[in-house]
Amino acid sequence: MTTTIVTVGGRMAAEGLAMLERAGIECISTEPYPTKPEVLALIDKHQPAALVVRLVELVDRDMLAASRKLKIVAKHGVGTNDIDVAAAKALGIPVIMATGANAHSVAEHALGLILALTKDFLRQDGHIRNGLWDKKLYAGSELRGRKLGLVGFGLIGQILARMVAPIGMQVSAYDPFAPEEAFSGGVTRATSLDTLLAECDVVSLHCPLTDGTRNLIGAREIALMKPTAYFINTARGEVVDEPALVAALQAGRIAGAGLDSFAEEPPVASPLWQLPNVLLTPHVAGVTEDARRAVSIMTATNVLAFLRGEPLARNLHARV
Repeated sequence: MTTTIVTVGGRMAAEGLAMLERAGIECISTEPYPTKPEVLALIDKHQPAALVVRLVELVDRDMLAASRKLKIVAKHGVGTNDIDVAAAKALGIPVIMATGANAHSVAEHALGLILALTKDFLRQDGHIRNGLWDKKLYAGSELRGRKLGLVGFGLIGQILARMVAPIGMQVSAYDPFAPEEAFSGGVTRATSLDTLLAECDVVSLHCPLTDGTRNLIGAREIALMKPTAYFINTARGEVVDEPALVAALQAGRIAGAGLDSFAEEPPVASPLWQLPNVLLTPHVAGVTEDARRAVSIMTATNVLAFLRGEPLARNLHARV
């Protein structure tokens, strides 16, 4: 009997699909952001042994229970806020992630946002498109000698720290769970989140979304930041109190923000869209073609290994 895998939220990259198909796996996928009835109908029809989760609002208990054959759920990337992990645990279904496969892509994206904001690219591009050529309006600055604060110091944060070192930035990181050996190459460990926010010229989020990090950055925390500081989020939108961030940006309490993730995705009309000191991208930091291939290959490798009873390359079960 053929083993089936359903990808919820768009197809995997060709390289990952080819690995599965060579192993005799039938691969079926929905379109990005499918409705719950669409997902339930597909799962009920095909009874997959595995679900691969890409672009979807939530894989909930009903979806997890819809296949009697479901053995594993694999996140095509990292972060499991779009999976009901508690329900999966109750049903005895492990949840795994492609940890690290797109870390370099996300770190590069964060650096790109930092550079674009500090070099005033967005405003300068707008001036020229509107027929204005006036160098006196340039408000760019150097990153050399400035301090980058990383909230979360896992693989992405560590890669970004290495990237900015040749520029001449100082780096401080706050992560109560990071081991001491992670702090090398001149990176200092912040004694508290408040201290990091108050001292840094750029604050970049790289922590997962958990009960402990939801709304971690609110009005009080933003008020601690320098008025000249930039705020970068390539993590999860829910880590930030978005209305508080909007209010701070509107009032000029911080200089600007580069945002790749939002409290609601896809976002509805937001005041963020109207702010000239905000640079927005649609949660694409980790989905370059290179990263998508790497994530798909790791996901396919781990799903196949699990179904065969073999060790996983990245055996990270999501925690409840």
